[in-house]
Amino acid sequence: MTASRRVAVIGAGPSGLATIKELLAEGHGPVGFERAAGLGGVFRYDDAGGVIWESCRLTSSALLTSFSDFPPPPGGDEQLTARAYVDYLRAYATAFDLERRIRFSHSVESVARRAGGGWTVRSVDAAGERREEEFDAVAVASGLHQHPDLPRYPGQATFPGAILHGSRFRGAESARGLRVVVVGAGESGADIAAEIAAVAAETVLSLRRGVSVLPRRQFGYPNDYQTCRLTNSAAPWIAATRDPADRGKRRLFATICFPFFLLDRLLQDATRLGWEVLPLFSPRHALAGRGGLERLRLALATRRESARLLAESQGTFGEQFGTKSDEFVRAIAAGRCRRAGAIERFEGRRVVFAGGESIEADLVILATGFVGRVPFLDAALAARPRYLRTFVPEVGAGLAFVGFLRPALGAIPPLAELQARWFARLLSGAAELPSPSEMQAEIEGAREFRRRHFRAHRERLEELVDFTSVCDALARQIGCLPTRQALAGESRRFRRRFFAGPFVAAQYRLRGPHARPELARRTIESLPLALPPPRFVGNTLRWAWSRLFGRLFGPGWAPKLELPEA
Repeated sequence: MTASRRVAVIGAGPSGLATIKELLAEGHGPVGFERAAGLGGVFRYDDAGGVIWESCRLTSSALLTSFSDFPPPPGGDEQLTARAYVDYLRAYATAFDLERRIRFSHSVESVARRAGGGWTVRSVDAAGERREEEFDAVAVASGLHQHPDLPRYPGQATFPGAILHGSRFRGAESARGLRVVVVGAGESGADIAAEIAAVAAETVLSLRRGVSVLPRRQFGYPNDYQTCRLTNSAAPWIAATRDPADRGKRRLFATICFPFFLLDRLLQDATRLGWEVLPLFSPRHALAGRGGLERLRLALATRRESARLLAESQGTFGEQFGTKSDEFVRAIAAGRCRRAGAIERFEGRRVVFAGGESIEADLVILATGFVGRVPFLDAALAARPRYLRTFVPEVGAGLAFVGFLRPALGAIPPLAELQARWFARLLSGAAELPSPSEMQAEIEGAREFRRRHFRAHRERLEELVDFTSVCDALARQIGCLPTRQALAGESRRFRRRFFAGPFVAAQYRLRGPHARPELARRTIESLPLALPPPRFVGNTLRWAWSRLFGRLFGPGWAPKLELPEA
């Protein structure tokens, strides 16, 4: 084993905290740098320098957002507010004694490679005192949401109202009684539009394309409870994507397995009818009490509008980033918000959209995302493609990017934790990176997967990844991926929840380095089964067909997820 390394960890959000914790577990000496006065990263509410608003809620569930060896407390909210999530992070930091390793109110100005190896980190504290230090390795965990992407429009300078990025939005009260344009319906834009529509005189949501929208709850549970191993095991070409390159596979499959296609359609329709549509007509739901018929009408209109948005998104649910809240769609269906095309130009107070529609506006909120800059690092190095989104092949294990990825469905913290575990093991000498050429081959393969799988985004969202398959790929590097042999010895209840329960990080503590099998087993055995029976049966059959076709025709036909034998 390699001697203890001194490691700079930049950022004290969930990615930075997990990195510090995993470095300590491997016996290293991490030093954290956080420019804010406390931990939490982008989830920390700060009226002056934060990027969230006071009522912000996470769209991923507490189960999927929590770390593998620190489950959320029982009985808490299924989808936490940002404040509650920071409380969870504080409890995590306390449990593993992390805060003493972090220098708060310290900004990193530069990170540079030293000629003899290692890194020089230059930082400045709140009093303006600068310090230059040497480290053996660096983990960049400052995240993707630091530098707002601010588009410029023709005539924008003539607009007399306020134009602000969504990261400066602090609450809907600032928009009360105003005429507001919100640009973008990613997760922040969607929630901002919904909150503003409740108080503004007029709200317009400007979209250049459709979006894939999920309600916060599906089948009685948070929507990401559907992100289970069973749902994600089938080969993407069977149902998740419509890549033209896979047309021949689908045609052959349809020819050979036509009865299954009919059965699969019946199962999907049964799910929609029995678990989505019929409950709307139940006296316990839409029709109960005064205004029941209006609530039913609104629910049906929301579903129709969501279907239109998906049709205009140029992809299926599986081919793009998902907006995991449909409250803004409900606002559109209720007439509190209306859609418009992309902003074309400003004419004084008038905002003109593609197609000629316009509005006299008082406030424009640009929920247009962020650019992934790392200003303290050499720009060419920061922009280099990374092996499993973590390591630059030419640099190796001395520089890790932790949390610089964006799952289409799922959450960043479990991915960041796996990256951190891998990084710590590499620095200990307990694991090795492949050769630069092998890493480059994986980078090219990931780029091709993204081009084919996330077709709706094309050249946008370079950091977009498939949550479940990247989790498994990282776990394979660490040596903590569960095996079929180990699962065979578990109870039927455990196996059912392992495959059909929510895709929790605890599965990666069953075996391997720093395993906590008893805690992991308790967490998994307590998981709810959120898949309706027709979908459970349909997804099981899709997985079985994927395995059969993979054995017959090769890896290009095989399941997306497959556990090793031993």
